[in-house]
Amino acid sequence: MTYTKEQITDILNKSIDELFEKDSQIIFETYNLHERSITHRLAIYIEKHFENTDYVVDVEYNRMRNDYGEDIIGNLIGKNLDFEKYGKDSSNVYPDIIVHKRDTHHNLLEIELKMQWKNGKRDFDYIKINEYITQLDYKFGVYIELSEIRENCTIEFGPFNI
Repeated sequence: MTYTKEQITDILNKSIDELFEKDSQIIFETYNLHERSITHRLAIYIEKHFENTDYVVDVEYNRMRNDYGEDIIGNLIGKNLDFEKYGKDSSNVYPDIIVHKRDTHHNLLEIELKMQWKNGKRDFDYIKINEYITQLDYKFGVYIELSEIRENCTIEFGPFNI
């Protein structure tokens, strides 16, 4: 199935709505939960929208198929992005949430998530999203910023001008 930006936006909004409906207390700044905990819960709600497809939703998924060599576990290697054009070295990366077909190059959606009060690394998330789109052929790269108030949450699609 081919997804449009509008369909992805709808899935993300419905998933954030469900996060607020069922898990709103973990989003509060006073809880100060780690981003991974919140990302995990959001991924559960996103996954429901891909149940009858070949796509899988993974959190912090750090492997990809390598057609050009092998490492210790075969031809699965750590996700690595080149950040040289930004003055940074290449780095292994752990996307917050991805929607993909494991062990293939069918990469639909990469999401970076931040809490509104902990968004100091937003610009680097924008860079990562750009490079997921460019280097790993993700169709969509999205930055989500959650707030304690649902109406203040944002969904931004890359690529970003940096």
